[in-house]
Order: sequence, then C-alpha cells, then structure tokens
Amino acid sequence: MQYSIRTNILTIFLLLIIAISASLLTTQYYFNTKLATDSTDKAFKYVTQNILDYVTKQNRRIENILSANYKNIHFNKPITMDFEHPALHDLTQLLLVNRGIRSIYFAQENNSFYKLTNIKSTLELKNFKIPTHTQWIVTINTQNNVKYFFLDQEQKLLKSIQENSTFSVKDRPWYRDAMSSTKPVKTAPYLFKSPETMGITYASRLHNIGSVLAIDFTVEQLNQILFLQKFSSSSEVFLFNDSGKIVASSKFHNTTQSNNQDSLINIALLNAQKTNQDSKIIKYTQDGSDKLSIYTQLYDNNLYLAFTLDAKLLLAPYNDNLKYMFLVSIVLLLLSAPIIFFATNLIVKPIKKLIYENKKIKNRDFKSVENIQTHIIEFNELSASLVNMSQSIYSYQKSQEELLDSIIKLIAEAVDAKSPYTGGHCERVPQIAQMLVAKASESNDSCFKDFILESEDDLREFEIGSWLHDCGKVTTPEYVVDKSTKLETINNRIHEIRTRFEVLWRDAQIDYLQKKLNGNDSKRALETLNSTQKNLLEDFEFIANANIGGEYMSPDKQERIRSIAKQEWIRHFDDSLGLGEVETLRYDKENAEPLPAMEKLLSDKNQHIVKRENFDYASYEKHGFKEEVPENLYNYGEVYNLCIAKGTLSPEERYKINEHVILTIKMLEKIPFPSQMTKIPEYAGTHHETLIGTGYPRKLSANELSIPARIMALADVFEALTASDRPYKKAKTLSESINILSFMVKDKHLDEDVFKLFLRSDLHNVYAKKYLKPEQIDKVDIKQYL
Repeated sequence: MQYSIRTNILTIFLLLIIAISASLLTTQYYFNTKLATDSTDKAFKYVTQNILDYVTKQNRRIENILSANYKNIHFNKPITMDFEHPALHDLTQLLLVNRGIRSIYFAQENNSFYKLTNIKSTLELKNFKIPTHTQWIVTINTQNNVKYFFLDQEQKLLKSIQENSTFSVKDRPWYRDAMSSTKPVKTAPYLFKSPETMGITYASRLHNIGSVLAIDFTVEQLNQILFLQKFSSSSEVFLFNDSGKIVASSKFHNTTQSNNQDSLINIALLNAQKTNQDSKIIKYTQDGSDKLSIYTQLYDNNLYLAFTLDAKLLLAPYNDNLKYMFLVSIVLLLLSAPIIFFATNLIVKPIKKLIYENKKIKNRDFKSVENIQTHIIEFNELSASLVNMSQSIYSYQKSQEELLDSIIKLIAEAVDAKSPYTGGHCERVPQIAQMLVAKASESNDSCFKDFILESEDDLREFEIGSWLHDCGKVTTPEYVVDKSTKLETINNRIHEIRTRFEVLWRDAQIDYLQKKLNGNDSKRALETLNSTQKNLLEDFEFIANANIGGEYMSPDKQERIRSIAKQEWIRHFDDSLGLGEVETLRYDKENAEPLPAMEKLLSDKNQHIVKRENFDYASYEKHGFKEEVPENLYNYGEVYNLCIAKGTLSPEERYKINEHVILTIKMLEKIPFPSQMTKIPEYAGTHHETLIGTGYPRKLSANELSIPARIMALADVFEALTASDRPYKKAKTLSESINILSFMVKDKHLDEDVFKLFLRSDLHNVYAKKYLKPEQIDKVDIKQYL
C-alpha cells in the first residue's frame, strides 16, 4: 500500500511520540515496581527485626523465669490431689506478671504433674464448657488419674472434675529434652490440646533430679505483635513451619480467629521454602489476585517469618501516577497532531506543486513547466532541475521528431522512387487524409460527433500513419509494381515470343523453298507459305494484344491462346546454359529432352514455377491476416500469364502487391513507438479494408474500422484514380474519379459519410488545383452524390 508524504511524516512523528511516551511509561513503571519492591524488602527487614527482637526478649524472659526458679523448694513438694499445693502462689504470681504465658507447670520423677492455667477470655470458657467465672484451672495428674480444679479470680474452688488418665510425663518431648539438657529448652510450635491453640513449651530441669519446670507460651500475643507490624490493610505477617502450616498470623490478632490457625500457606511459598530461596520476593496468584511475598527463617531453623501483600494495592499509588502520565501523553499527542500537520504542510505544499509541474513533463507540455517558490532549498533546486530537464527533453524531442520525420519521408520517397510510375503517391495520400481528418474533427454531423483529433499527439500519430501506409512496398519487386504487360518480369517477354514467331516464319519460307527445289507444285507451295505467314501475323497480333491486358478477357480468347500455344518449333540449343544459380535450381536436367527438341510456341514449364518456401502460416494467422496465400511465390508460365482474365497481374503477383500491407503492419508493429503513437500500424494497415469484410489483409468489417481508417481508404483510392503517372491505366478526370468513388461507396468498399464529407468540404477541388493536371480538372455535380 502507498500513502502520502504527509501521512508518512505524521505517522512517523506520532509513532516517535508514542514510542518515547511508551518508553518513559515503561521506565517509570519499572522504577515504580522496583521502588515498591525495595520498599517492601526494607519493610520486611524492619518487621523481621522487630519480630526477632520480640522473640529473643520473650525467650530470654521465659528462660530467666526458668532459671530463677531452678532451686524453688516448693516445686519439690510432693504432688497430691489437693489443688492447694505450696507452689500455687508462686505459679499464680508468674502468670499474673507475664501475660504472654498461658500455663506453667512442673513434673516430678514419679510421673506426677501439677499445672496452673490462666483463662484470659469468656470465649475460652465456652470452648472448655466450664463455669462462667473460672479464672484459674489447676490440673493434677497422679497415678493414672487426672483432676481439674476450676477456681475463680480469688482462687476459690468453683468445680472439680476427676477422670482416668494414661498421661505419662516422661513421654512428653519437653520433659525428655529438659532432662537431657543443662540449659532451658523449648519445643517446636505445636497445637495445645486444651485449649486448641498453637504454642511453644519452654522447660528446664530443676535442681532436684527428676523434677522439670515448664511454661506454655501461646501465640495469641505473637498474633497481636504481628498485627502491629502490618503497614497496609492488604498485607499479612505470619509464621509458618516446614510443612507450610501457619503458626501465627496478623490475621489472628482477634481471638475469634484463633481457631483458623490450622490453615496452610500458598504452594508457591512452600516450594520456595523447600528450595531455600531465602529473602527473595515471590510473585504468585491467590484467589485471582496477584500477591507479593518475602520470607526468612527464624530461630532454630524450623520457623519462617513471611510478609505477604496485594501487588495491585502495593502498586496502586505508583499506577495512579502512571495513569496521570499516560493522560498527559495522550494530551500531548493530540496537541502535537495539528502542529505536525501544519509543519508537514510546509513540505507537502511545494511537493504537490512539483508533482503538478512534473505532470506537465509527463504530458509533454514542456514549455509550460515553471519554477516553484518555496523556502526549502532542496525543493528550489529540484524545481530548477525540473525546468532544465523539461527544456532539455523538449529540445531532444524536437530533434528526435525531426529525425523521425526525415526517416519517414525517406522511406516514403524510397517507396515512390522504386517506380517512376508511382512517384508521389506516399506524399499525396497524407495530404488528402489530413485534410479529411481536420474536417471530420470540425464536423457536427452525428456520425462524427464523438470523433475528434485535435491534440498535437493525435494529429502527429495520424500523419505518420498516413506517410507510412505503403512502407511495405520497399519489399515488393519493382517489376511487379510496374508490371504493365502480362509477360513482363524484369523485361517484357513478348520479344522472346515474337522471336519464336520469326522462327516459324522462316521455317515456312524454308519449307516453301525446299518444296520448290524438290520439284513440287510451286504455286501450291506458295499459297501454303502465304497462308501460314498470314496466320502467324494474325496469331502474334492477338498474343501481343492479349499481353497488354484489360478490364476483362473472355474464355474464348483464353482458349485461342491455348490453341496458338500448341504450335511447335524446333530448339537446337540447350536452354539450361547461361542461367543464374537460383534459376538453375528450377530446371530438371535429368528429364530434359535430347536436342534438337520440339518446343511449343507458348508453354508453362516447371522452371516457370518459383516455390513459396519457409512461409510461417502460424504467425500469419496469429496476426489475423486472412488474405488467401497462393501456393507458389511466382508463376512465370507464358500461357498462364497470357490467360490472366483482368489486368496484367497473376494471382501470385496480385498477392505480392497486396502483401505490402501485411509487411507494412509487421514492420510498424516492430517499431517501439511511444504510448501516444500506438495506433500508427492501424492507420497505415487498414486502407485496403472494406466495410463488408472483402478487403485485405484482415478482411475487417465496418464495426472494426475506425474513422481514421475509413479516411485512409478513401484518400488512397482517390489519389490512385487521379494519378497521372501510372503506366497501366489512363489518368481519370476529377468527375470520373468521383463517380468511381460513388460506386465503391454503394458497394460498401468505402465509407459513405467520409465520402459525403469529402464532397461537402470541397476537398476534391482543393486537392485537384494543387496536384491534378489542368486537363483532368472538370466540373463535378456533387448534388447527385449527396
């Protein structure tokens, strides 16, 4: 596809602006995203440090509690089914002071176990199905029995429950770990049975061998701490273990959500955790939303701290800025379009002017090409170049036209010069034709209303076609063009035939004298001689008159020629001697009669036949030529030629004459005429066509003949009729010529409208005054033809 220069420039500038805007927006988006992720990374590191500080302090505080009670004698007192143990007061004080501790308990080597739990909410009361005002729960386990004591805030007994138990202190991980260590230990997070909440157990061996002090630390307070580390409503801070189970989360800061802590993290986080991609921001999709997450390991390598937030909400402030920048880009783009359009107009306007001037060159209107005025130096230089080029082309064209005219007239003169009897034909026909074309272009008659040839190109095209209408005659043998008698070739062969009559004349005299010497009847012999010689004179005169030709030879005259031809004479010399190489090829020496040979007075011999060789019938038909092609190129037979019924030309010679039009067409079609002169072969090659398809060489009909072609036909016939330099006919007077034209019009050989235009325009008299002899010019009554 092709577009205007304005469209191209406008498109380029707009695409450039779009590309720059897109680059800026892309760059801004990249840096915004990087800034957001960097901010997230910094925030996570800050949160991580806070959590680590909190956990470290919590660990230290609980370890300090365990260490401070290492030698507490109350924990060595035997455990019975009485909740008022000497250690109750110490345990109560520890729970009251340390709000993050859920339970504190001690176990002794005899598998006895004493535990104090602080109930912190009414929700827990409902979950445990215990008395409403319960504040403390004491759990004592001894000898396969477990007993629960529910105490109020003042530690007054509200209710107690005793059950069978298979609980073994020594099977608990915290007990085993504490007994095997000299320092406080802690378990991995796990789900406490009562209540069902996540937590960690800290334990330490007491100074009395076999006794262990333990503290249960739940994640409720850690949830609250995680919640406080959030910096957006869409973010979540949570802890998870190796299996992906969430231990604590900012979502669970509300105690009503504590039971949801059995949920798992996203699979992407779990996979990242397994491949140890520590502290890498991960992007994943959860519930149809894009998420960003970063995590790191905490203490003991069994817990991970993760920070997750909604990517869309994180980038929302930056995207809002991008939207603003995008809108600004659109506005700039819209504002730039008219500016660019105006700017391109400064370029397009002189280009259009140059195109207009260039069209003048294309139309060969070289003289009207002008300089354009513009502020662009290159366009001024281009304009000056166009003007100079048009002037150069104009000069060159004129020289080429003069050269072509010279060649055309040279060809026409060469055709006319071939025969002194047709000289001037190729010059006079164009004069008649061009006058007729001018009148037809001016005519208002209905038949010419759509016809006009007035442009310089059209007129020149027709002029050249008329000048070259007979250019094919350069190939026509001169003796054929000028053939004035039937026996004429290069010379008039009537003299050769006359010599044979002379031989027969002398043979008759010799026969008479021979009879007289032999004593025969002299009188009778003389009568025979006189009769024979009289017949010879009469026969030769008839043959000589037949040789001249005429409008028509009757069959009986043709038969007399054949009868005369049967007379014989004796040839004593070899007729194949002294011949040219080509002529020798036509003689059949093998079948030649021995000398002396008896010859016919007139004969049609094999050597009289010139074969037509290498004729391309396929090409002939391809060109649309329909003129019947004789089998032989020439036939010089004496009887054959003398019996020509009309005129002096044999069918072969008639075709050779007509062939000049075929050769004219072929010659002109091979010339690469410019596009405005493609009709030259048509104008030159249709002047022998008729309106009824009887013409040559293509047997065209009326609807296939243009007005210029019909004009050429009339011009050619009229010039031939009035020509006074033809040897085979007497020059016609003007009235005779017009009368013959009228008959040809009636026979549909010539166009009636062109004929009437010719007469009404008085062109016959205009032409006659210039080219006809005075004795040819007579008065013509055109009314009878109109």
